[in-house]
Amino acid sequence: MKTFPIFWSVEGRTALLFGGGSDAAAKLRLLQKTTAKIVVVARAFEPDVIDLSDVEAIAADPLTVALPENVALAYAATGDAALDAAIAYRMRAANIPVCAADQPEVSDFITPAIVDRDPVVVAIGTEGTAPVLAREIKARVERLLPTHLGAVAKKANALREHVARTLAPGAPRRRFWHGLFGPALDGAFERESFGRAARRLLDVGATKPDGAVSFVGAGAGGADLLTERARLRIDRADVVLYDALVAPEILELARREAIMVNVGKRAGRHALSQDEINALIVAHARDGARVVRLKGGDPSIFGRLAEEIDAVQAAGLPAEIVPGVTAASVAAASSLSPLTERGRAQELRIITAHGADGEEDIESVDWAAAAGNAPLAVYMGRRTAPRVAARLVREGRAADTPVVLVENAGRSDERIAHSALSDLAATVARFGGSGPLMILIGVNSRQLALAAPAELQKEAA
Repeated sequence: MKTFPIFWSVEGRTALLFGGGSDAAAKLRLLQKTTAKIVVVARAFEPDVIDLSDVEAIAADPLTVALPENVALAYAATGDAALDAAIAYRMRAANIPVCAADQPEVSDFITPAIVDRDPVVVAIGTEGTAPVLAREIKARVERLLPTHLGAVAKKANALREHVARTLAPGAPRRRFWHGLFGPALDGAFERESFGRAARRLLDVGATKPDGAVSFVGAGAGGADLLTERARLRIDRADVVLYDALVAPEILELARREAIMVNVGKRAGRHALSQDEINALIVAHARDGARVVRLKGGDPSIFGRLAEEIDAVQAAGLPAEIVPGVTAASVAAASSLSPLTERGRAQELRIITAHGADGEEDIESVDWAAAAGNAPLAVYMGRRTAPRVAARLVREGRAADTPVVLVENAGRSDERIAHSALSDLAATVARFGGSGPLMILIGVNSRQLALAAPAELQKEAA
């Protein structure tokens, strides 16, 4: 960030505005939402354009006028770029933070797009690079936030001291506020008053919280593929135990106060043993924490979910599964490869050639069944691809069976390659890379047809 986002206190201080026309009027409307004393200075005012009621207006030269005391900030919005720049230099010399209209190079701050639900305020900035984009984002946020949000915040503020006396700091208070704000924002207190709900939650919060475990699928790509439930669980987690393949932008969704533990599970590279991971999950949950076990893709597909959920249930702890978009689906979507087709592929087989501890375990697969006509999604197949291809051909799968390879499916660094089954080993070698690789065998990718030159498409027809 080149600009640091903060909320600047103006209570009991002066906001200084230079300008008497339409540019200044826009800034004045914004300043009038604050509790600051507003002083407007201009050589002349346009009364039909700028409303000077409830402000102190001074007709004077902005470059020589005596400056008031205790100025929190200043705007230069005269409509004259050269004058605004000169005003900005004067303000800076007086140690007054200043913003000159459309001149970030001489300004100390930039005015963000603002969603106002006083006292809740959302500020959106692009560091001056795309103000129209900021306004588009503002419009979307406006639709998301209920109009009664400010009233909820004010009622919550009245409860703060009582909550502080009743509940211990840390997790108990966080649980109370989450339990109150979530339903309040959804309008759930139409049947139950805000105060009654608060008393009920305080009674619950005064007891030691029960721990719980959520096995959350992070999906195969970025944060935009997460489910809403997954986002909510990550946001409210006290502890997040995450795999190495989980994208950094997904980890950023966790609270700063959350304990983040990289359990480092990648094929052939495990920072912790499965037993150690199980023990960590149980220990944190027994301590009353809301634990999120964050797994790449879908937890129920080659995610060792059975071992971990068995450990949690054996400890008598509640557990839930929040599914994620699995890598096969994301790879198929990226490469325009339907995994099933009516009249052609009416089943899908999902396999991996790795065993319980990450070692290659090619013999555990039912290769006779895999060699049929059903599409195959091969997880974690980079190292075993040559032997997978050879075994399928040996069992009778056609050598010219189409194959799609997708590395880092759903991410910005995603790569896609196409091959025949007989050429799979050589294609993987040429493809290179080190990211997670999904191999789709026997799918009919439409990407090739779209990418091919027109004359080749005619020849194929």
